[in-house]
Amino acid sequence: FKLVHKDGTTFPVLLNATAIKGPDGNYLMSRSTVHDINERKRAEAALAEREQFLETVVENIPDMIFVKDAGDLRFISVNKACEDLLGYSRKDMIGRNDRDFFPEEEADLFAAMDREVLASGIAKDIPEENILTKDKGERILHTKKIPLRDEHGALRYIMGISEDITERVQSAASLRLLATVVEHAGDAIVVTDTQGNIEYVN
Repeated sequence: FKLVHKDGTTFPVLLNATAIKGPDGNYLMSRSTVHDINERKRAEAALAEREQFLETVVENIPDMIFVKDAGDLRFISVNKACEDLLGYSRKDMIGRNDRDFFPEEEADLFAAMDREVLASGIAKDIPEENILTKDKGERILHTKKIPLRDEHGALRYIMGISEDITERVQSAASLRLLATVVEHAGDAIVVTDTQGNIEYVN
């Protein structure tokens, strides 16, 4: 309910009413208590605003972020980058696990790493892992898996943060191949700077 102050402003209240019966079983009166919940409403609004802000931040992070239940390893939350990379909507993913989206061997590997993190209670950094996506084929990710605890210290969730490093890895591989070809070329190769100083020879 809302009540009106003398100055005309309104404020929210919690009204508790209890009916009281007389000896003959008929209701004689009711007892009511009124609690000003204005501060509680403000605190709830501030909390909702903070939650909305955090949700907006996570949703706009370019890296893939997902959260799984620690018990059955089913997805309970994914961000937009996760949808874009894997090619599945969050509606398709929530409540399902890796076996619903990836080849069995790959899914079992992901699950094994999840259980390792949950068993140790320590975050795990995976520099490179291959993943088969729906629309983009095989990609290479740098993933961090983090165990999340509830207010009682029990492990409840596992969060993953994955960066798509496919192009970076492929570029590095191409450079290594080029370096190998140059190093083993039959002809002499000399690289100098603009002043004629030698910087590289094969």
